[in-house]
Amino acid sequence: MSLAKLEDVRKVYQTGEVAVEALKGIDVEINKGTFVSFIGPSGSGKTTLLNLIGCLDKPTSGRILFGG
Repeated sequence: MSLAKLEDVRKVYQTGEVAVEALKGIDVEINKGTFVSFIGPSGSGKTTLLNLIGCLDKPTSGRILFGG
């Protein structure tokens, strides 16, 4: 059973005239009973992704589904 599913999730931060694309079309499915770890270099979007999964932020586009 899927606890969380992200489909083509994108997040863009607008800084004045500059658009910073933090996430570019992420597809992830997290199933019940699994352990998930997101790793990557600084600035790769890990915190942005977790903020979206935790409903602390909204994606620019794409879908986040919970509970199947």
